[in-house]
Amino acid sequence: MKYRITLFVFFSFVIPCNSQSISDILKNSFIWNSSNSSSRPAYTVFRKTFNVEDVKKANISIFADTRYILWINGVEVLKGPCRFDPSAPQYDQSDILNNLKRGKNSIAVLVLSHASNGKMMEHSPGLTACIKLEKDSVTSYLCTDTTWKCNNRTRYLPPYISWGFLCDRVDARLDDGDWFDTNYNDTHWNNAICIDGNKWGKLVARGVPLLTRIDVPVNAITGISFPLTIDAGKSIIMEVARMIQGTVDFDFETTFGNSIIVEVGYSTDSTNITTYYKTHNIYIAKAGRQHYETTESYGLQFVKITVLNSPIKLYSVKAYDRRYPFFESGKFVCSDAFLNELFERASNTIKLNAEDTYMDCALREKAEWMGDGAVVEYPISRVLYGRRMDDGLIKSDPRLMKNMLKHIAQSQSNDGMMKAHHPSDRFDVHAYIEDYSCLWVQSLRLVFDNTNDTALVRELWKPLEKQMEWFRKRVTENGLLKAREFVFFDNPIAYLTCEGATLNAFYYKALVDASYLSTVLNNFECANKFSKEAHRIFDSFNKYLWLNDRETYLSGILDNREIVPTAHSSLIALQMGIVPENRKDKVKKFLFENYNNDPVKIIKRDRDWNVHVMDSAFYLSNKVGGIDTPYTAFWLLNEFFSSGLDSLALNYIRNKWEPMMNIPQIQTLREMFNKGDLCHNAGAVPAYHLLSFVLGVKSISFENHIIEIKPQLGDLQFANGSVVTENGVVEVVWKKSNEGLAFRLKIPKNTTAVVRLPQKGYKGEIKVNDRKINAICESGFYRFELNGGFYIGLLK
Repeated sequence: MKYRITLFVFFSFVIPCNSQSISDILKNSFIWNSSNSSSRPAYTVFRKTFNVEDVKKANISIFADTRYILWINGVEVLKGPCRFDPSAPQYDQSDILNNLKRGKNSIAVLVLSHASNGKMMEHSPGLTACIKLEKDSVTSYLCTDTTWKCNNRTRYLPPYISWGFLCDRVDARLDDGDWFDTNYNDTHWNNAICIDGNKWGKLVARGVPLLTRIDVPVNAITGISFPLTIDAGKSIIMEVARMIQGTVDFDFETTFGNSIIVEVGYSTDSTNITTYYKTHNIYIAKAGRQHYETTESYGLQFVKITVLNSPIKLYSVKAYDRRYPFFESGKFVCSDAFLNELFERASNTIKLNAEDTYMDCALREKAEWMGDGAVVEYPISRVLYGRRMDDGLIKSDPRLMKNMLKHIAQSQSNDGMMKAHHPSDRFDVHAYIEDYSCLWVQSLRLVFDNTNDTALVRELWKPLEKQMEWFRKRVTENGLLKAREFVFFDNPIAYLTCEGATLNAFYYKALVDASYLSTVLNNFECANKFSKEAHRIFDSFNKYLWLNDRETYLSGILDNREIVPTAHSSLIALQMGIVPENRKDKVKKFLFENYNNDPVKIIKRDRDWNVHVMDSAFYLSNKVGGIDTPYTAFWLLNEFFSSGLDSLALNYIRNKWEPMMNIPQIQTLREMFNKGDLCHNAGAVPAYHLLSFVLGVKSISFENHIIEIKPQLGDLQFANGSVVTENGVVEVVWKKSNEGLAFRLKIPKNTTAVVRLPQKGYKGEIKVNDRKINAICESGFYRFELNGGFYIGLLK
């Protein structure tokens, strides 16, 4: 249907000059409420009415500090913005043609100001929006200005804000009508005032797509159907059909002044929500039928409603899954039911920890940690999920990782250090984590390798140089970096400032990657500088940290005293490539003999995170602590598979992840093997290895469209599935039988697959599509190449 647009005189009508971009228009269109001068968190509502008769295209661009919800004609259209640093805000855009109607229309925007927690930063409040209207060759812009109405005395009271989320305090009695509605009379509201848009940095379009909004059924766990009555002083618990990252919506009827408490969480004992981190939303009702949807998104599967003063009649409860719109393409099925269920839980865990960024967990924190994104979430999501391209192919999606790299760079301090997570106002012992800054450099290299995005490298080059200079200034006369150790809980000397093996290995890899990225920009002077420093660290690492008696590396040197070697320092040295060829077998032997040891304490930390070194730290023959967290197990599993120990790797997964799988109700994976958040990205680690090593699909060269297919089935009789690559989805089927190893491969067009099939146990007779293949024997595998297409084969 075609509409004609007519704009009444009370509506701001702007035709900008051709040189003005949407960013410029938004920058010059910031408004706020003159009566709201508080610096504490609070909500303000903005409204505008206008008339529509004919328009062919309608698009809105909008940004608010700190958060907003946008309704058009009473229907929610957007929630945003993407989390941001005020120095680099991102505006949202949406097609709103189908939200408009003939005649009178209304826009309402609820804005939360001055909010600060793990994903929001305290800053000046403001709203800017611009509707672009197109009809034939005529384009007009309709922007926020002083004709917009505003009110900070509505049902939305200042929320409770925790580290990871906020909780509503709503008093519906305060509204004199539904200001979402087109016919609401807002003449008694204030007119907005214009404010200076230069309080924010340059506005750019949102770097990640808008979130999903998918309806998910909700039922009372008692089996009672809707509508149902909840008496005063009583509670009811409802279960969402599956765990979601989203909001909950209630339609009910009650009396004036009745108070209702809404709690959400992961699990329940049928009486209480047992894992909920004190989510406690309060709604005070007006009289009659009404509806309430939580403004915040939570990781949840159970909802508890408690009624305080008088009964309510509950007509329905709806849940909306609001998360990153991954295209679910990665699949894994094998002969082991345990691994199949583990894969499904891992996939679900990653989905629930992706909103406008990679998050550490679905409810407790929801922060954008560099370490979590670099080590776990980006590697998993790029092989598990994708996005549909213009040509119809599903390819790996790097956008969350690119946005994270930019966010972390925006946090850089004057001396060069980048924060461990951002955007956030957090400044404590975890504000800066040295190895996470190394991971930032390494991730930039990985993203470039996967995308060939030179513009991203150029954009982030200055922060990279500044960060590497921070490290360089802390290199001692020994040629080793002296700074604070970390890398999660498996590092026995985490938080200790010393010449540590773990951090020096990370720094070495960052230098190698910085040198490589320098060549991408044709900056050969920097490439040479970083390369020389990498060689210096390599030599010093292998001179001063090598312990010849145990044929592995010390965990560090503190004031010229050697600290006992650990499985952790050996593992990270191997994974960061700082071990010379003639020592690799020795270091692996030490690692494989000690990875399963119980943790050993060699330092103590007080409540203020001050580190006290125990005497046992300097007894070099002491027992070595093992690897006991899913996070570090990512690297350990890499070592198992790369060493051909696929059966050992699969048994390690089965043994270590079994406690997580035995948790009732939860269909996700937890932070630690025996404790921690119940929906944390770290628990999903095996999904990467099941796809990349067991199914055996890896991207080798994005630019040259080359992938590797190298199955490592261990004790599995069959394994099949789909793996997402930057060149498209690869489908594989592997099945062992008396005949040999049967397989089916579907390789994306314009892609070359280097196939490596195991030599052990096979004669080397290979047929593909009924044709004999001449393969090359190479490092225990038969190697041959296939181009894009579908193949059926057998290795005898």
